[in-house]
Amino acid sequence: MTKIIFKRTGGIAGREMESNIDLNEMPDHESQELMRLISETNFFNIPQNLISTGTPDEFEYTVTVEAGHTHHTIHTSDSSAPDSLRPLLDKLSLLARETNSGSLEA
Repeated sequence: MTKIIFKRTGGIAGREMESNIDLNEMPDHESQELMRLISETNFFNIPQNLISTGTPDEFEYTVTVEAGHTHHTIHTSDSSAPDSLRPLLDKLSLLARETNSGSLEA
């Protein structure tokens, strides 16, 4: 069982977006894509905190992946996220936007 807890804060409007994703409750193609992105980013080997200094109006992300007995959380931002992590952050932002469809995003 794999779960992803995603939170994005900041931006110009300062809006918060959060989503709890259970890959077992998603269509197979969606869950397989997320597992591929997690694997390709080598997520479990990314340092926990990638933010050294904050930049005004940028997004900050907290991503937790729970896969069986393995659990890892990272904190990053637009300017500190490695390029390899960007596709996962983009996909999770899209899913969170769909989950919070009533809100306006910056």
